[in-house]
Amino acid sequence: MKRLAVAIIHGIGSEKEFYSVELKHRIVEEYLKADPDNRLEDDLLFHEIYWGDLVKDEHGELLQKLDYKKELTYKDIRNIFIDFMRLGTSYAKGAEGGLYEAIHERIKSSMNKFASHRNVDQDETPLVIMAHSFGSVIMSNYIYDLQNNDAGLSNFEGFKTLAGIITFASPLGIYSTQSGDFSKPIEKVGSALEDGLKDRVKWLNFYDKDDVIAYPLKNVNDAYNQAVDEDSEINVGSAATSWNPACHTGYWEDKDFIKPVAKYFGEMRAPHDFWKL
Repeated sequence: MKRLAVAIIHGIGSEKEFYSVELKHRIVEEYLKADPDNRLEDDLLFHEIYWGDLVKDEHGELLQKLDYKKELTYKDIRNIFIDFMRLGTSYAKGAEGGLYEAIHERIKSSMNKFASHRNVDQDETPLVIMAHSFGSVIMSNYIYDLQNNDAGLSNFEGFKTLAGIITFASPLGIYSTQSGDFSKPIEKVGSALEDGLKDRVKWLNFYDKDDVIAYPLKNVNDAYNQAVDEDSEINVGSAATSWNPACHTGYWEDKDFIKPVAKYFGEMRAPHDFWKL
């Protein structure tokens, strides 16, 4: 039985390991609900890419120091903003500390582990990327490097079987204004993907209008307009966060995000000779 592989990478505000467990369960639940007679949980194979331990700020330590008067409000939002600012300056090629290289090496190692799964065919298993927040910036850089420099990896590890991109709470639109790699989107269709699946591939970008870190992508430039299929404005978060920037971490549990993701996986797994072989 062939699987649709899904690799999830976190961003700012979700740095604890095993952050994606509940998201996986929610997606699978929606996926099965749409067609319970013809779909199986094993249709989808999930893998978590974790790099949060490489950023050692000891979450909240700086804010505690700055807020010595104990008067600042919206501390969760402030922590996200602080993390974003710190990571944005330290994650760059050749930057002191080597964070860029360390994170990319972690992705490489994690994808190698995913590729070794008994249900992954390294030549042909379709792979969808789900990237949250700054993770979309990181993954864009990582895949861009691979698509422009043959690293001698398997098709799966080299994202040559890429079958879709899902970005959510993404600041990639801001970084795209920079010169160099970010001004060009990555190729969403892997060169080694089964021909019959290529026309199903989409790049879906989700954002909440109250999330100050997340932005639409299609209007960045002509290249992004062609690459990104949909900019979907959704409302995520709880009653306390859905109306303010704290919604940045609310995508993981919200059906406004989970349902269209599950729908896309259903479209990729729709009947085709590839899935039968």
